[in-house]
Amino acid sequence: MPDFSMNRAGLLLLVLAILQMSGCAVIGGAGGSGGALSSDEVEHFNTAMDLIDEENYPDAIALLNDTFSGSRKSAVPFINLAIAYRKQGELEKAEENLEIALDIEPDNPVANNEYGLLLRRMGRFEEARNTYESLLKQYPDFALANRNLGVLCDIYLRDYPCALEAYQAYSALVPDNEDVKVWITDLEWRTKQ
Repeated sequence: MPDFSMNRAGLLLLVLAILQMSGCAVIGGAGGSGGALSSDEVEHFNTAMDLIDEENYPDAIALLNDTFSGSRKSAVPFINLAIAYRKQGELEKAEENLEIALDIEPDNPVANNEYGLLLRRMGRFEEARNTYESLLKQYPDFALANRNLGVLCDIYLRDYPCALEAYQAYSALVPDNEDVKVWITDLEWRTKQ
C-alpha cells in the first residue's frame, strides 16, 4: 500500500502556503496563542526536521519533545512529532500529538489531513472520513486531502461514488497526475457495473 504522506519539503511548502492564505503564523512568527518562537526554538525545529529527513526519528522526537513539550505556540512541531511517531509505528503517541496540534489550531489543514491518515491506519475509517469531509468543507482545494479521501473511500470503505468524487476533485487540482486519471477511469467503469 502506498504511503500518501508528504516529504519534508512538500509538507513545509504546503504548511507555509496554507497558513499564509489563512492568515496564520508559521514557525518563526506568532502562532497559536503563545506568541513568537524564540530563535533557539526555530533552530531546534530545523535541526529536528533535518533528523526526520535522515529518518532518524528517535533523535528528532527527543529534540522536538525537549524543545516544545511545554509550549503551545505553534501546532507545527506537534504535527511533525506525530509524523515521526507514525513512521515509527507509535500510533497512540502520534494521535496524542495531533490532538495537541488540533487543540492549538483546530482548523489547521495539515494537522487534520495527518489525523485522517492516522485514523485510517488505525482502522478507524468512519472517523477518518469525517475528518477529511470536515477538512474539505473548509479547504475544498486541498488536493492531498481529496486524494486521501478517495483512497479511503475506494480501498477501505468501498464507497465508489465517494472515491470517484474525491479523485475527480483531486484531478481537477492536479491535472497532470496520470495515476489518478487511471483510478478515475477504473471507478467509472466499476460504478457502471
